[in-house]
Amino acid sequence: GGETTPPPYGGGESPHPGTPSLPHTGGNARAMIATSAASAALIVAGAVLYRRGRSTARR
Repeated sequence: GGETTPPPYGGGESPHPGTPSLPHTGGNARAMIATSAASAALIVAGAVLYRRGRSTARR
């Protein structure tokens, strides 16, 4: 019986003192633009290949 349960959340001292903030995830603007451009190019290329394949299959 010497064990005690911790107080519920909000009781006692705060486990994380200071201003709350989101973690830094490395949001580099140039890298995001380059990645978005590459993604868009791949989607367009896929759509072109899909349409070519469908038009060839009809003939």
